[in-house]
Amino acid sequence: MNTLRKVMVILILAGLALTACQPQEVVKTVEVPVEVTKIVEGETVVEVVTATPEPPEEEQIVLRFANWATAEEATRDIFLKAIDEFKATHPNVEIELIALPFDQVRPQLITMSAGGNPPDIVQLNGAWPHELGAMGVLRDLTELASDEYLADNYAGGLDAGVYDGTLYAVPIGLTPHGLWWNKKLFEQAGLDPNSPPKTMDELNEVMATLKANLPEDVYPIGVDTTKIDYALTGFWPWMLTEGARPLYNGNYDFTDPATVKAFEWLNMIAEEGYTPLGLQIKEERELMAKGKIAMKLDGPYVAGIMRSLNPEFEGDALYETFGLTSVPVGDLGQPVTLADLHQIGISTQCKYPEIAWEFIEFFNTNDVALEEYTMTSGLVPALKSEVEKYNGTPYLDNPISQAFINEVIPSMIGGPYDATYGSASQFIIQGMQEVAISGVPVETALEDVTTNMKVLYGVE
Repeated sequence: MNTLRKVMVILILAGLALTACQPQEVVKTVEVPVEVTKIVEGETVVEVVTATPEPPEEEQIVLRFANWATAEEATRDIFLKAIDEFKATHPNVEIELIALPFDQVRPQLITMSAGGNPPDIVQLNGAWPHELGAMGVLRDLTELASDEYLADNYAGGLDAGVYDGTLYAVPIGLTPHGLWWNKKLFEQAGLDPNSPPKTMDELNEVMATLKANLPEDVYPIGVDTTKIDYALTGFWPWMLTEGARPLYNGNYDFTDPATVKAFEWLNMIAEEGYTPLGLQIKEERELMAKGKIAMKLDGPYVAGIMRSLNPEFEGDALYETFGLTSVPVGDLGQPVTLADLHQIGISTQCKYPEIAWEFIEFFNTNDVALEEYTMTSGLVPALKSEVEKYNGTPYLDNPISQAFINEVIPSMIGGPYDATYGSASQFIIQGMQEVAISGVPVETALEDVTTNMKVLYGVE
């Protein structure tokens, strides 16, 4: 007898629309009860059975990431290794890289944000989180980060991303400035190659000795006196060590004794020919690699830069030439430096902030990201647990990294950043140039800076 089996399965799947700012939910296999009608030997039989629906296709997510790491030859390839590792573990996420030269990141981010087309994720530095945060461009990261994650950060590093009580950026690498010195140039000048200056008085004596005993084209120290924003970043530790705190806590007076002393020191090293004038930090690093600058405040990534500029510094050879210590102590009476960091933030317009946060957390905790990019490029991991994990390994078991971990990082403090800092910094840089290059008296230059600050901030 002919048997007709007719199976009708009706599946109604509703409420699966994803909201714009939520991550892709995990697709679970579910069993849906359905009625199956059978005709068996002329009788109709209705049974309730279960059926498994076909899972929906996983949504493809695109995150636009503006950064300078892929714009620089020294870090591009190793950074891409970390990006590839993230994509391998998140096959439905595409990272669209927007490579920008470092000195173009800030103005480009401001332009893109003002035009309503900001990147989803942004690599940040200095006052950028504060400026963009004040514009309403960056998301409060405490809404995404766990308490445990935040507690794992160094206090000075986390504070650097806070503006008006809101956390707009977290570190993805610790890069505060310490004092690099060239041991071979010290020895050539008759100095102890293993005894860097620990105080400002010692530093001044060492600079005089280096100037007197080294060839004329070798400079005792490198201090950027150009118009770029980073010139001020490099000068802040020299102010902080003397106890100067202009712009901190509403202080707009640049004529206080501590600030005056720092600018007088800048004037002195310019007049004595201790530093090359008019060279940007990149050019100073090139001179360092050639043995033409004996000392310079800079970050831990200089290890990678020196090796990329001079193959003679590969491996342990770098440590035979260079040493690293904290900023020489001035009138403040203790070591201090600016928490100049590689930071990262998330746009308020990002459609997938949870996925973007996963990307950030990945960069600070994933072994491939830390080993192939962070520590290979000379950065110190942002999280205390990761520093502890890698201490004693070849990645951090070297004199430069250990000096940063034990001497420099504990001394770092956040900068006096606010929404107006970008404009304020230009007046300070102008004052630096007047003192170092134009011969304007320190008192006159700083009175002008003070006047401009009070006008800018609307105070008397």
